[in-house]
Amino acid sequence: MASKNLLSRAIVGICFLGLLAGCELPRSGPYYEELAEGEQIDGYGFHVLPVTPDISRITRVDERLGFSISFIQARAEPVNTLARGDILSITVWENIDEGLLNPQGIGATPLPNSKIDEKGMIFVPYVGLVQAAGRTLNQLRTSIQRELSEKTLNPQVDLIPVESNGRLVSVQGTVNAPGIYPIEPPTTHILPMMARAGGVNLDPEIVRLKLRRGRIQGEIWLSDLYDEPRNDVHLKSGDAIIAERDRRIFTALGALNQSATVQFPTREVSVIRALGTVGGLRDATADPTGIFLFREEPVEISQRLFPDRTITEPQRVAYIIDLTEPSGLFLARDFMMRDRDTIYVTTAPFVRWLKILQAISPLVNFSGSVRSLGGF
Repeated sequence: MASKNLLSRAIVGICFLGLLAGCELPRSGPYYEELAEGEQIDGYGFHVLPVTPDISRITRVDERLGFSISFIQARAEPVNTLARGDILSITVWENIDEGLLNPQGIGATPLPNSKIDEKGMIFVPYVGLVQAAGRTLNQLRTSIQRELSEKTLNPQVDLIPVESNGRLVSVQGTVNAPGIYPIEPPTTHILPMMARAGGVNLDPEIVRLKLRRGRIQGEIWLSDLYDEPRNDVHLKSGDAIIAERDRRIFTALGALNQSATVQFPTREVSVIRALGTVGGLRDATADPTGIFLFREEPVEISQRLFPDRTITEPQRVAYIIDLTEPSGLFLARDFMMRDRDTIYVTTAPFVRWLKILQAISPLVNFSGSVRSLGGF
Protein backbone atom coordinates (compact mmCIF):
# COMPACT_ATOMS: atom_id res chain seq x y z
CA MET A 1 0.00 0.00 0.00
CA ALA A 2 2.86 2.41 0.87
CA SER A 3 4.41 1.85 -2.55
CA LYS A 4 1.09 2.70 -4.21
CA ASN A 5 0.83 5.97 -2.26
CA LEU A 6 4.36 6.87 -3.24
CA LEU A 7 3.51 6.12 -6.86
CA SER A 8 0.44 8.35 -6.83
CA ARG A 9 2.37 11.18 -5.18
CA ALA A 10 5.08 10.83 -7.79
CA ILE A 11 2.51 11.04 -10.56
CA VAL A 12 1.04 14.24 -9.04
CA GLY A 13 4.49 15.77 -8.59
CA ILE A 14 5.54 14.99 -12.14
CA CYS A 15 2.33 16.40 -13.56
CA PHE A 16 2.57 19.54 -11.40
CA LEU A 17 6.14 20.21 -12.47
CA GLY A 18 5.17 19.59 -16.06
CA LEU A 19 2.31 22.06 -15.72
CA LEU A 20 4.51 24.83 -14.31
CA ALA A 21 7.32 24.21 -16.77
CA GLY A 22 5.22 23.73 -19.85
CA CYS A 23 2.63 26.51 -19.61
CA GLU A 24 2.06 29.99 -18.22
CA LEU A 25 -0.79 30.70 -15.85
CA PRO A 26 -3.48 32.86 -17.48
CA ARG A 27 -3.27 36.56 -16.63
CA SER A 28 -4.43 39.94 -17.91
CA GLY A 29 -1.01 41.63 -17.93
CA PRO A 30 2.36 41.97 -16.18
CA TYR A 31 2.74 41.53 -12.44
CA TYR A 32 3.77 44.28 -10.05
CA GLU A 33 7.35 43.10 -9.65
CA GLU A 34 7.81 42.89 -13.41
CA LEU A 35 6.76 46.51 -13.90
CA ALA A 36 8.46 47.90 -10.80
CA GLU A 37 11.88 46.88 -12.15
CA GLY A 38 11.46 49.15 -15.18
CA GLU A 39 13.86 47.02 -17.22
CA GLN A 40 14.79 47.42 -20.85
CA ILE A 41 12.42 45.03 -22.59
CA ASP A 42 13.14 44.52 -26.29
CA GLY A 43 14.45 48.06 -26.53
CA TYR A 44 11.26 49.47 -25.01
CA GLY A 45 12.51 50.72 -21.69
CA PHE A 46 10.76 52.99 -19.22
CA HIS A 47 11.35 54.74 -15.92
CA VAL A 48 9.41 53.85 -12.78
CA LEU A 49 8.58 56.64 -10.33
CA PRO A 50 6.44 56.50 -7.20
CA VAL A 51 4.07 59.46 -7.16
CA THR A 52 4.94 62.16 -4.63
CA PRO A 53 3.55 65.69 -4.14
CA ASP A 54 6.60 67.07 -5.99
CA ILE A 55 6.12 64.76 -8.95
CA SER A 56 2.41 65.58 -9.03
CA ARG A 57 3.31 69.28 -9.21
CA ILE A 58 6.05 68.82 -11.85
CA THR A 59 3.86 66.75 -14.17
CA ARG A 60 0.81 68.99 -13.95
CA VAL A 61 0.25 70.80 -17.25
CA ASP A 62 -1.77 73.97 -17.64
CA GLU A 63 -4.30 73.05 -20.33
CA ARG A 64 -6.26 76.27 -20.22
CA LEU A 65 -7.33 77.65 -23.58
CA GLY A 66 -8.03 81.17 -24.69
CA PHE A 67 -8.30 83.53 -27.64
CA SER A 68 -5.28 85.49 -28.79
CA ILE A 69 -5.10 89.25 -28.47
CA SER A 70 -5.89 89.59 -32.18
CA PHE A 71 -9.32 88.07 -31.56
CA ILE A 72 -9.96 89.99 -28.36
CA GLN A 73 -9.04 93.39 -29.83
CA ALA A 74 -10.80 92.90 -33.17
CA ARG A 75 -13.30 95.62 -33.97
CA ALA A 76 -16.98 94.95 -34.35
CA GLU A 77 -18.53 94.49 -37.76
CA PRO A 78 -20.41 97.61 -38.93
CA VAL A 79 -23.73 95.79 -38.88
CA ASN A 80 -25.70 99.03 -39.32
CA THR A 81 -24.36 99.44 -42.85
CA LEU A 82 -25.19 97.40 -45.93
CA ALA A 83 -22.83 94.75 -47.26
CA ARG A 84 -22.18 92.85 -50.47
CA GLY A 85 -24.77 90.13 -50.90
CA ASP A 86 -27.56 91.90 -49.01
CA ILE A 87 -30.92 91.96 -50.78
CA LEU A 88 -33.15 95.03 -50.63
CA SER A 89 -36.78 95.75 -51.43
CA ILE A 90 -37.20 99.21 -53.03
CA THR A 91 -40.48 101.09 -53.41
CA VAL A 92 -40.71 104.53 -55.03
CA TRP A 93 -43.61 106.92 -54.37
CA GLU A 94 -44.32 109.64 -56.90
CA ASN A 95 -46.44 112.72 -56.32
CA ILE A 96 -47.60 113.46 -59.90
CA ASP A 97 -49.95 111.94 -62.45
CA GLU A 98 -48.25 109.84 -65.09
CA GLY A 99 -45.11 109.58 -63.04
CA LEU A 100 -41.71 108.42 -64.20
CA LEU A 101 -42.06 104.93 -62.77
CA ASN A 102 -45.88 104.82 -62.55
CA PRO A 103 -47.48 106.22 -65.71
CA GLN A 104 -50.95 105.13 -64.53
CA GLY A 105 -51.09 107.76 -61.81
CA ILE A 106 -50.01 108.83 -58.33
CA GLY A 107 -48.92 105.97 -56.10
CA ALA A 108 -46.25 103.49 -55.14
CA THR A 109 -44.09 101.60 -57.59
CA PRO A 110 -42.43 98.49 -56.14
CA LEU A 111 -39.17 97.63 -57.90
CA PRO A 112 -37.70 94.14 -58.23
CA ASN A 113 -35.60 93.11 -55.24
CA SER A 114 -32.03 94.30 -55.67
CA LYS A 115 -28.96 92.36 -54.57
CA ILE A 116 -25.80 94.28 -53.75
CA ASP A 117 -23.18 92.96 -56.14
CA GLU A 118 -19.52 92.17 -55.55
CA LYS A 119 -18.59 95.78 -56.25
CA GLY A 120 -21.08 96.97 -53.66
CA MET A 121 -23.53 98.41 -56.21
CA ILE A 122 -27.26 98.07 -56.91
CA PHE A 123 -29.20 99.07 -60.03
CA VAL A 124 -32.13 101.53 -59.78
CA PRO A 125 -34.16 102.36 -62.92
CA TYR A 126 -33.55 105.89 -64.26
CA VAL A 127 -30.69 106.23 -61.78
CA GLY A 128 -28.30 103.49 -62.80
CA LEU A 129 -25.72 101.92 -60.53
CA VAL A 130 -25.67 103.26 -57.00
CA GLN A 131 -23.08 102.56 -54.32
CA ALA A 132 -24.84 100.62 -51.55
CA ALA A 133 -22.24 98.62 -49.60
CA GLY A 134 -20.88 100.54 -46.64
CA ARG A 135 -23.87 102.86 -46.45
CA THR A 136 -26.74 102.89 -44.01
CA LEU A 137 -30.30 102.54 -45.25
CA ASN A 138 -30.92 106.23 -44.69
CA GLN A 139 -27.80 107.22 -46.62
CA LEU A 140 -28.77 105.00 -49.56
CA ARG A 141 -32.38 106.23 -49.48
CA THR A 142 -31.27 109.86 -49.54
CA SER A 143 -28.90 109.19 -52.43
CA ILE A 144 -31.59 107.48 -54.57
CA GLN A 145 -34.16 110.20 -53.81
CA ARG A 146 -31.70 112.90 -54.80
CA GLU A 147 -31.00 111.21 -58.14
CA LEU A 148 -34.70 110.61 -58.86
CA SER A 149 -35.72 114.16 -57.90
CA GLU A 150 -33.97 115.40 -61.03
CA LYS A 151 -36.41 113.33 -63.13
CA THR A 152 -39.68 113.36 -61.16
CA LEU A 153 -41.36 115.63 -58.64
CA ASN A 154 -40.60 115.05 -54.96
CA PRO A 155 -40.09 111.23 -55.07
CA GLN A 156 -40.14 109.23 -51.86
CA VAL A 157 -38.08 106.04 -51.55
CA ASP A 158 -38.71 103.19 -49.13
CA LEU A 159 -35.92 100.61 -48.55
CA ILE A 160 -36.50 97.38 -46.62
CA PRO A 161 -33.79 94.71 -46.09
CA VAL A 162 -35.06 91.35 -47.36
CA GLU A 163 -32.05 89.13 -46.68
CA SER A 164 -28.80 89.90 -44.85
CA ASN A 165 -26.43 87.70 -46.82
CA GLY A 166 -23.48 90.01 -46.65
CA ARG A 167 -22.13 89.11 -43.19
CA LEU A 168 -22.52 85.42 -42.50
CA VAL A 169 -21.13 83.16 -39.79
CA SER A 170 -21.12 79.36 -39.81
CA VAL A 171 -22.07 77.63 -36.55
CA GLN A 172 -21.33 73.90 -36.47
CA GLY A 173 -20.80 70.95 -34.16
CA THR A 174 -22.66 70.06 -30.98
CA VAL A 175 -25.26 72.83 -31.27
CA ASN A 176 -28.98 72.25 -31.48
CA ALA A 177 -29.46 74.17 -34.74
CA PRO A 178 -26.25 74.23 -36.79
CA GLY A 179 -26.35 76.51 -39.79
CA ILE A 180 -25.22 79.73 -41.42
CA TYR A 181 -26.45 82.89 -39.71
CA PRO A 182 -26.11 86.60 -40.50
CA ILE A 183 -24.34 88.95 -38.15
CA GLU A 184 -27.04 91.31 -36.96
CA PRO A 185 -27.10 93.88 -34.13
CA PRO A 186 -28.19 91.26 -31.53
CA THR A 187 -25.60 88.65 -32.67
CA THR A 188 -22.34 90.53 -33.06
CA HIS A 189 -20.60 88.38 -30.39
CA ILE A 190 -20.05 84.64 -29.98
CA LEU A 191 -22.47 83.95 -27.13
CA PRO A 192 -25.51 85.58 -28.76
CA MET A 193 -24.68 83.77 -32.01
CA MET A 194 -24.47 80.46 -30.11
CA ALA A 195 -27.86 81.23 -28.59
CA ARG A 196 -29.19 81.91 -32.09
CA ALA A 197 -28.03 78.40 -33.04
CA GLY A 198 -29.92 76.87 -30.11
CA GLY A 199 -26.99 76.48 -27.72
CA VAL A 200 -24.94 73.32 -27.17
CA ASN A 201 -26.46 69.92 -26.42
CA LEU A 202 -23.65 68.76 -24.09
CA ASP A 203 -22.33 69.78 -20.69
CA PRO A 204 -20.44 73.07 -21.30
CA GLU A 205 -17.65 71.75 -19.06
CA ILE A 206 -16.54 69.30 -21.76
CA VAL A 207 -17.20 71.46 -24.84
CA ARG A 208 -14.35 73.20 -26.62
CA LEU A 209 -15.18 76.10 -28.90
CA LYS A 210 -13.09 76.87 -31.97
CA LEU A 211 -13.24 80.15 -33.83
CA ARG A 212 -11.76 80.10 -37.33
CA ARG A 213 -11.09 83.38 -39.09
CA GLY A 214 -9.30 82.90 -42.37
CA ARG A 215 -6.01 81.15 -41.56
CA ILE A 216 -6.18 82.07 -37.88
CA GLN A 217 -7.81 79.84 -35.28
CA GLY A 218 -8.55 80.29 -31.61
CA GLU A 219 -9.90 77.77 -29.11
CA ILE A 220 -11.51 78.10 -25.70
CA TRP A 221 -13.45 76.04 -23.19
CA LEU A 222 -17.10 76.99 -23.39
CA SER A 223 -17.29 77.30 -19.60
CA ASP A 224 -14.46 79.87 -19.75
CA LEU A 225 -16.43 81.79 -22.35
CA TYR A 226 -19.29 81.93 -19.87
CA ASP A 227 -17.05 83.00 -17.00
CA GLU A 228 -14.83 85.59 -18.70
CA PRO A 229 -16.62 88.37 -20.65
CA ARG A 230 -13.51 89.43 -22.56
CA ASN A 231 -13.53 86.08 -24.38
CA ASP A 232 -16.94 86.86 -25.89
CA VAL A 233 -15.22 88.43 -28.88
CA HIS A 234 -16.72 90.25 -31.87
CA LEU A 235 -17.58 88.15 -34.90
CA LYS A 236 -16.41 88.89 -38.43
CA SER A 237 -18.01 88.00 -41.74
CA GLY A 238 -16.83 84.56 -42.82
CA ASP A 239 -16.08 83.32 -39.29
CA ALA A 240 -16.72 79.68 -38.42
CA ILE A 241 -17.72 78.66 -34.89
CA ILE A 242 -17.21 74.96 -34.14
CA ALA A 243 -18.41 73.47 -30.86
CA GLU A 244 -17.15 69.96 -30.19
CA ARG A 245 -16.77 67.54 -27.33
CA ASP A 246 -13.36 67.26 -25.72
CA ARG A 247 -11.46 64.59 -27.68
CA ARG A 248 -9.00 63.58 -24.95
CA ILE A 249 -9.09 59.93 -23.89
CA PHE A 250 -7.49 57.56 -21.41
CA THR A 251 -7.37 53.77 -21.29
CA ALA A 252 -7.98 51.70 -18.15
CA LEU A 253 -6.79 48.07 -17.96
CA GLY A 254 -6.13 45.33 -15.45
CA ALA A 255 -7.95 44.35 -12.27
CA LEU A 256 -10.79 46.84 -12.69
CA ASN A 257 -14.54 46.43 -12.77
CA GLN A 258 -14.42 47.68 -16.35
CA SER A 259 -11.57 47.88 -18.84
CA ALA A 260 -12.23 50.55 -21.43
CA THR A 261 -11.00 53.52 -23.41
CA VAL A 262 -12.84 56.52 -22.01
CA GLN A 263 -13.31 60.12 -23.06
CA PHE A 264 -12.49 62.61 -20.33
CA PRO A 265 -15.72 63.02 -18.31
CA THR A 266 -14.73 66.51 -17.14
CA ARG A 267 -12.22 69.16 -18.05
CA GLU A 268 -9.74 67.99 -15.39
CA VAL A 269 -9.54 64.32 -14.48
CA SER A 270 -7.46 62.97 -11.60
CA VAL A 271 -6.33 59.37 -11.26
CA ILE A 272 -8.93 58.74 -8.56
CA ARG A 273 -11.70 60.11 -10.77
CA ALA A 274 -10.47 58.06 -13.73
CA LEU A 275 -10.66 54.91 -11.60
CA GLY A 276 -14.14 55.85 -10.47
CA THR A 277 -15.23 56.40 -14.06
CA VAL A 278 -14.53 52.74 -14.90
CA GLY A 279 -16.15 51.39 -11.73
CA GLY A 280 -13.09 51.28 -9.47
CA LEU A 281 -10.84 48.36 -8.51
CA ARG A 282 -12.10 44.80 -8.58
CA ASP A 283 -12.15 43.80 -4.91
CA ALA A 284 -11.48 40.12 -5.49
CA THR A 285 -8.35 40.48 -7.65
CA ALA A 286 -6.89 44.03 -7.56
CA ASP A 287 -3.60 44.90 -5.89
CA PRO A 288 -4.14 48.42 -4.45
CA THR A 289 -0.38 48.85 -4.04
CA GLY A 290 0.12 48.53 -7.80
CA ILE A 291 -1.76 51.36 -9.54
CA PHE A 292 0.41 52.17 -12.57
CA LEU A 293 -0.01 55.11 -14.92
CA PHE A 294 1.91 54.94 -18.19
CA ARG A 295 2.77 58.11 -20.07
CA GLU A 296 5.32 59.53 -22.48
CA GLU A 297 6.61 62.73 -20.93
CA PRO A 298 7.87 65.59 -23.12
CA VAL A 299 11.48 66.71 -22.87
CA GLU A 300 10.84 69.75 -20.67
CA ILE A 301 9.01 67.71 -18.01
CA SER A 302 11.43 64.79 -18.29
CA GLN A 303 14.32 67.12 -17.59
CA ARG A 304 12.66 68.25 -14.37
CA LEU A 305 11.92 64.66 -13.36
CA PHE A 306 15.52 63.58 -13.96
CA PRO A 307 17.66 66.69 -13.36
CA ASP A 308 20.89 64.70 -13.20
CA ARG A 309 20.49 63.46 -16.79
CA THR A 310 20.70 65.07 -20.18
CA ILE A 311 17.32 64.58 -21.80
CA THR A 312 16.99 65.08 -25.55
CA GLU A 313 13.84 63.12 -26.35
CA PRO A 314 10.53 62.22 -24.67
CA GLN A 315 10.77 59.63 -21.89
CA ARG A 316 8.43 56.74 -21.13
CA VAL A 317 7.47 56.80 -17.46
CA ALA A 318 5.41 54.46 -15.32
CA TYR A 319 4.08 56.21 -12.21
CA ILE A 320 3.10 54.10 -9.20
CA ILE A 321 0.41 54.99 -6.68
CA ASP A 322 -0.09 52.88 -3.55
CA LEU A 323 -3.65 53.25 -2.35
CA THR A 324 -2.87 51.36 0.88
CA GLU A 325 -0.66 54.22 2.05
CA PRO A 326 -2.39 56.88 4.18
CA SER A 327 -1.57 59.54 1.56
CA GLY A 328 -2.40 57.31 -1.41
CA LEU A 329 -5.91 58.62 -1.99
CA PHE A 330 -4.74 62.22 -1.76
CA LEU A 331 -1.95 61.57 -4.25
CA ALA A 332 -4.41 59.88 -6.61
CA ARG A 333 -6.71 62.87 -6.25
CA ASP A 334 -3.95 65.39 -7.01
CA PHE A 335 -2.22 63.53 -9.87
CA MET A 336 -3.85 64.69 -13.09
CA MET A 337 -4.48 62.59 -16.18
CA ARG A 338 -3.45 63.70 -19.66
CA ASP A 339 -4.52 62.72 -23.14
CA ARG A 340 -3.75 59.09 -24.09
CA ASP A 341 -2.67 58.06 -20.58
CA THR A 342 -2.99 54.39 -19.63
CA ILE A 343 -3.96 53.21 -16.14
CA TYR A 344 -3.10 49.62 -15.31
CA VAL A 345 -4.06 47.92 -12.02
CA THR A 346 -1.97 44.85 -11.19
CA THR A 347 -3.32 41.59 -9.83
CA ALA A 348 -2.89 40.77 -6.13
CA PRO A 349 -0.22 38.09 -5.41
CA PHE A 350 -2.65 35.74 -3.67
CA VAL A 351 -4.68 35.55 -6.89
CA ARG A 352 -1.74 33.82 -8.54
CA TRP A 353 -1.72 31.17 -5.81
CA LEU A 354 -5.44 30.68 -6.28
CA LYS A 355 -4.83 30.13 -9.99
CA ILE A 356 -2.10 27.59 -9.19
CA LEU A 357 -4.40 25.75 -6.83
CA GLN A 358 -7.15 25.80 -9.43
CA ALA A 359 -4.70 24.47 -11.98
CA ILE A 360 -3.50 21.56 -9.86
CA SER A 361 -6.88 20.61 -8.36
CA PRO A 362 -7.69 18.34 -11.33
CA LEU A 363 -4.37 16.59 -10.73
CA VAL A 364 -5.15 16.10 -7.06
CA ASN A 365 -8.50 14.61 -8.02
CA PHE A 366 -6.68 12.43 -10.53
CA SER A 367 -4.30 11.30 -7.75
CA GLY A 368 -7.24 10.33 -5.59
CA SER A 369 -8.67 8.33 -8.43
CA VAL A 370 -5.32 6.57 -8.88
CA ARG A 371 -5.21 5.68 -5.19
CA SER A 372 -8.79 4.41 -5.33
CA LEU A 373 -7.96 2.26 -8.32
CA GLY A 374 -4.82 0.98 -6.59
CA GLY A 375 -6.76 0.10 -3.46
CA PHE A 376 -9.36 -1.61 -5.58
